Amino acid sequence: MRSRAVGVLLVCVVAASLGLGALDSGGHEHDGGDAVELADTDRPTADRLVQPREGGSHLWPYTSRRRSVDGRTLALNVVVLGEPDRVRRVLEHRSDADWTGAEGDAAIGETPWRHASGATRYTYVADAPDGDGQWVDATYQLGVGSYFTSRVHARAYPAPSGNWTALQAHTEYWDWFRLRHTVTGTGPGARFVEEDLRGLSVTTDLRQEDYGFGGSGDRGWLSVIEFGSAGAAGLLLVASRRRLRARATDLALPVVLVALVLGVRGAGVALADLTVGTNPQLLAGILYPVLVAGPLVATAKLAPAEPLRAAALATLGLGAGLALDLAVVDVAAVPTRLALHRVALVGALAVVAVGASESDRRLVATGVAAWALTLVLPLAGVV
Repeated sequence: MRSRAVGVLLVCVVAASLGLGALDSGGHEHDGGDAVELADTDRPTADRLVQPREGGSHLWPYTSRRRSVDGRTLALNVVVLGEPDRVRRVLEHRSDADWTGAEGDAAIGETPWRHASGATRYTYVADAPDGDGQWVDATYQLGVGSYFTSRVHARAYPAPSGNWTALQAHTEYWDWFRLRHTVTGTGPGARFVEEDLRGLSVTTDLRQEDYGFGGSGDRGWLSVIEFGSAGAAGLLLVASRRRLRARATDLALPVVLVALVLGVRGAGVALADLTVGTNPQLLAGILYPVLVAGPLVATAKLAPAEPLRAAALATLGLGAGLALDLAVVDVAAVPTRLALHRVALVGALAVVAVGASESDRRLVATGVAAWALTLVLPLAGVV
């Protein structure tokens, strides 16, 4: 009887929870904002429109699931003042936050920061508050984070006339028990956009404006971000691309060095399994030249132009590769002489990296000679 009573109680708790969840849901983008009574018409009234920039279009500061105000979901919370094409270029080329753009329901890409996609959401724009307007959906979507974990998601609505782009930015996470995204806040989404654009040379002003009414997760405020001249935007994009190329180079060197060390180990295991009965020393003779020459060639080709950074990246890459190699073969304790030998190898490669970064052939030759000597010592039985 006691177990049955507990079971009934749990069923009641689950039912109550589901019931409260259904009452509170209002759709998968409900954000817990204060309710505002809206007229049950297809379009908003004139007093519900705002004008982001004088002389341009008027905007209903919400999104809707359908072309009607009674499908209202989240509030638009950011307006970027500037020519819409420029705004889009700046957002999509932001290297610090790694915004990535996607049209409509585009497939998720294979990049670490995956393309944004989401359900269609409309907003209403009009040339005049008392004139005829139109319902428009997002021209593009932006996202930072993984689709199936948590992310910042923004829908962009460029002005049909006038230089502004309205954004609906929110944080959300993928809920496997609902098989859709659950919005966790609109305020954090707006703050993310603010922080991402605040320090840019193209941003000339950032302020909060009260348009007088709230609801749908909003308190009636817009984050207004103003862009300056087109020249500043151009400089930003050039600088961003340079930073991206520099970061790609920085990552390439340590990644290649780790891959070489672990690749030789893995190839040796695979070849030994495939050629049972073959003298292992023959296989070692085939792979050893890769381990000898590979790090030197990779460092010479991929070392950045700054000597200290080049040395640090070479040290990081080879050091990590050697440590992971020991972990792969489950070696926990290394004799001191072997540890010193590995330190010497890392030091020799760092010298090659410094020489390559400065195009100093003598320094490169010194590093190569130290590398070769360090490799010969174990073969001669000294280490």
